[in-house]
Amino acid sequence: MSLLERLFGVFSFLGHDLGYAVSYLIQAVLYLIVIALLLILMIYLFRKFMARLQQRLGPNRVGKFGSLQLIADAFKLLGKESILPSERDNFPFVVAPMMVLIGLMLAFVLIPYGSLYWIGSITATHSAVSVILIFALMAIMPIGELLAGVSSHNKYALLGALRAVAKDVSFEVPMMLSLLAVVMMASARVSTPLDMESLISAQFLAYGILQPLGIFLFFIAMVARASYTPFDMGESDSELVSGYSTEYTGMRFAMFYIGMFGTILLGSTLLSTLYLGGYSGPFSSSIGPIWVFIKAIILVLISFTVWLSLPRIRIDKFVNFGWKYLLPVSFINLILVGILTLGLGW
Repeated sequence: MSLLERLFGVFSFLGHDLGYAVSYLIQAVLYLIVIALLLILMIYLFRKFMARLQQRLGPNRVGKFGSLQLIADAFKLLGKESILPSERDNFPFVVAPMMVLIGLMLAFVLIPYGSLYWIGSITATHSAVSVILIFALMAIMPIGELLAGVSSHNKYALLGALRAVAKDVSFEVPMMLSLLAVVMMASARVSTPLDMESLISAQFLAYGILQPLGIFLFFIAMVARASYTPFDMGESDSELVSGYSTEYTGMRFAMFYIGMFGTILLGSTLLSTLYLGGYSGPFSSSIGPIWVFIKAIILVLISFTVWLSLPRIRIDKFVNFGWKYLLPVSFINLILVGILTLGLGW
């Protein structure tokens, strides 16, 4: 039983085709609402966590414990004028923030979350190549950032976009090699190693324990992919104003801002799925999504600690770190995983 089947049970009186169409639509709306709420909670958690580390209160005036501050900020952004630069390339300028947000939302849909009590499985969709699809959707987001920088006709925005491209290339190659190591190990135990659910079922022991180098590589690449300190090359405000988002205001700027926090949550959820067993855990047949959430939140807090404690890295050292250090380590990890998988039968 799944959430979709539960919904169809309610709307079955509409007939097979129409009933499933309505059920799919309601399920999609529910997913969008839940993801949007999680992203709002992410920003609130970051503000409170940052305040605690810096020995101050953080949001505490609007609502209980400042819980309504983000609602006030959202209305503020909605009320702001959306200023469009006169020299812009209109279509890519307008589409760029939408691409970032759409790629993020669709990637969340493909992650398996397990079953939740009587509702059953809440995984939205399933594919035998869901790993490839998720990273393909994630690849849409840098395209939006590049379009934003180029279409703005602003030198700061263009330089930020070029830095973002250099960052993505430098760190996504080690990320893909660490992912390949996970797929290699899973292929010895399941027939569809590119399926996220198969990757979870193949983890007789969490891959984070079997592949300590792999989880380290993926975490560093995830931090770089999310573009926050110390890897915020594309938006470094002390040098480039706001990088590729310099010319954006109002809700268009909010899309980029939400996209950054969403990338942190998405990367943490992927890391927990690929290396920490995802929805596996005690009583996972009934509280799978809770395990995914707990593991992801722990990783999110670790990410926030990195964000708030490390200084920005100079651009040349940043790129060299990806090519000269992480890439060789990712090949070493791949070789070690090959020995474990083929040589020892793990």
